[in-house]
Amino acid sequence: MDLFSSQPSLFGPGQGADPAQAASARERMRNMIDRLSVASVPPWKDQMAVILDEGVFQRAMRLVPENEARSLWAEFDAQVERLCAIEPASED
Repeated sequence: MDLFSSQPSLFGPGQGADPAQAASARERMRNMIDRLSVASVPPWKDQMAVILDEGVFQRAMRLVPENEARSLWAEFDAQVERLCAIEPASED
């Protein structure tokens, strides 16, 4: 999924973010990736929870430089895909 071409932003990634916000966003994204990396089963209770996690990650991406955001998204997306392939989320 190419986030930047499919969802252009009014304010481009990394623009206007101060260093403290960028560091906080970076840490939050890394923690999300790390949590998924060690999971052996999907941690989400349903598809909506997956969508919410993706939204949180995408909002944080706006606070770091575009190249870094793309790299972090690729890691996150790979983990989401890996876990969703293990056991599809229920559609309750």
